[in-house]
Amino acid sequence: MKNELAQVLNDFISLAKTHYDRKGNEYLLEQLEGALDKTNHNVQDAVNEARTTYQNVNTICLVNHLHLEKDEETLLEKIKEISMSKGWLGGLNSWNTTNTWLGR
Repeated sequence: MKNELAQVLNDFISLAKTHYDRKGNEYLLEQLEGALDKTNHNVQDAVNEARTTYQNVNTICLVNHLHLEKDEETLLEKIKEISMSKGWLGGLNSWNTTNTWLGR
């Protein structure tokens, strides 16, 4: 799961860098790069880092009126999928993840 999250974050960073002049993009890049660094250095497990990243990206989009492109939305959805806890308590453990604003 760690490798999957790292790949999604790398892809998201690459896409976000193509929108260097987009309002609020610097905050998005800072969040994504920080999450990738934490993932690569095992600071936090993949599920919790994905959950944090998903919530923070949505907050950044809301506060800065940042609209993600379709490809970025797809990657954000993959981060959400990684963030969902597995098992019978998965829905309860992931309640905060599913109750946040969408990227667009």
